[in-house]
Amino acid sequence: MHIETGKPEINPLMSFLFHPARSTLAGFIALIALPVLAQVSVFSDRYSVAEGETLRLTVEVDQRASGRPDFSPLTRDFHFLGSKQMTVSSFANGENQYTTRWQILLRPRHSGELQIPPLQFNNEFSQPLLITVAGETGAAAIISNDAYLESAVDGYEVYQGSQVLYSQRLFHLDDLPPMASLSEPLIPDTEIVPLGEKQQYTREINGQTYKVVEQNYALFPQQAGQLSIPAAHFSAGPGTPELNSEPIFIDVLPQPSQKIRGYWLPSSKLSLEDLTQSPNHLTVGESQTRTLKITAEGLLAEQLPSLISLRNELATIEVEDVQLEQKNTVKGIISSRTETVRITPVERGEVTLPAITIPWWNLTLDKSEKASLPQIVLRVEPASPRNEPLADAPAPAAETDQADKERSVDTTANTETNGSVRLLVWLLASVAIITSLGWLYSFSSQRRKQPAQKNQQSEPSPPTQTPPINDSDKLNQILKAEQLAFSQALDACNNDTPLEARLLMLEWARLFWPHIQFNNSLDLSELNNSKTLELLLIDMESYISGSEAGPWSGDLLASALMHIRENQLKPQA
Repeated sequence: MHIETGKPEINPLMSFLFHPARSTLAGFIALIALPVLAQVSVFSDRYSVAEGETLRLTVEVDQRASGRPDFSPLTRDFHFLGSKQMTVSSFANGENQYTTRWQILLRPRHSGELQIPPLQFNNEFSQPLLITVAGETGAAAIISNDAYLESAVDGYEVYQGSQVLYSQRLFHLDDLPPMASLSEPLIPDTEIVPLGEKQQYTREINGQTYKVVEQNYALFPQQAGQLSIPAAHFSAGPGTPELNSEPIFIDVLPQPSQKIRGYWLPSSKLSLEDLTQSPNHLTVGESQTRTLKITAEGLLAEQLPSLISLRNELATIEVEDVQLEQKNTVKGIISSRTETVRITPVERGEVTLPAITIPWWNLTLDKSEKASLPQIVLRVEPASPRNEPLADAPAPAAETDQADKERSVDTTANTETNGSVRLLVWLLASVAIITSLGWLYSFSSQRRKQPAQKNQQSEPSPPTQTPPINDSDKLNQILKAEQLAFSQALDACNNDTPLEARLLMLEWARLFWPHIQFNNSLDLSELNNSKTLELLLIDMESYISGSEAGPWSGDLLASALMHIRENQLKPQA
């Protein structure tokens, strides 16, 4: 048999059909492997500015982006003063659509026709823009080559009650005269906090070294809508020209809905700490101090909520100290609230300190989050019995033999005493059993003697037992505590102190409804299904968080609480 070896014979027709199919498949795979192309758009809020003025450049990509375009080409003709990134989502044509947006604050380096160069994102480029920069004749902040004034913020879209960093910078070549002054911002419906003293440093611009005076502020807008920051003013003295910056406009967004209601705490970072060093074991009569701390960036100290509940059935909890600390740094405000309480158990058992949950809004991630601490269980043991005093003092160390003899005598005496005690206990138990049997026999005989008609009307009841004195006293204490807490809550409402009113109102609610857990004030409105109470509580929380300015009036809330308590105490039909 002859066997040929070599390359297999290929059918020409199959080869003709195979190669086009393979080419098509390869092209399809290569097409899938390519990244999704994104359209890059660039536009400016103004296309004609004066030298020294700022403009806002917006860069948009029609997809959710993890990176960002290359902004380095902008620094050739512009000062890069800062940027902010945001993602905008919408629903259209049955699917979610995303747009990633960057807002960039620029200041021209010189006058003339300046170009915003094409900006690259992945493999796509934006179209160039032309910006006309006039000389010193425009309505700019520059009045000479020797000095100019600018103002800037760290964001143009913020939430109501959140922090906005505002800066004023004066650039000058010559020394400032003694009468020179830089205006302070005056903005309606806005809390304004200076961040330290004025900073002085130098900066080189276009080959020229400028002296810089910078003042920073933290702004907390209290109303949703557009916030207008007026132009800053600098004067070297009476009769001298005035430098003016441009006004700034910010969009203030209303509070978004949160998973847990009760607090509005917009912050870039918030944390809870338990600083307690004591063990979780106590005896009746002893007390323990516990310390908790909440720290937040971008919030005022007065905005931070209270942490520890003062109501507990098995312990008395009293506030020993509350410390509010507020650090004003160049990067913003960092505040903390430290609470120290003293816990004194009233009886043995387990004292449960409930878990603490503080909802807050993460400005960095733009979503609702919560900070929490787990519940603490304090195990309370009964007080140890006091030791009996010794009959005789121990003998001197030299008389060892005599001490041994005494210990032997004591041991014998203890043995005899234990035997006597056991005999006494046995006798008492026997007497108690005999007495109980006699009582049962007498009770049964007396019951048989009663008339049959009386038996049909009602069954004989055992002798009335007086409730334990301790339970009655405890009930009276709870009733008195509830009345006192309610009275104090009404006083706080009528005295127009919202923070104290919230604290005392929650303490009263926990006493009035002991089997219901109250985490915040709005839980009270949900329990009573009262829309009026809900609106009044939201109004109170707005004043506590700083969303509402001016004095709070709590008389309506006091009336609503009295009405609810009266309805609850009415006998049910």
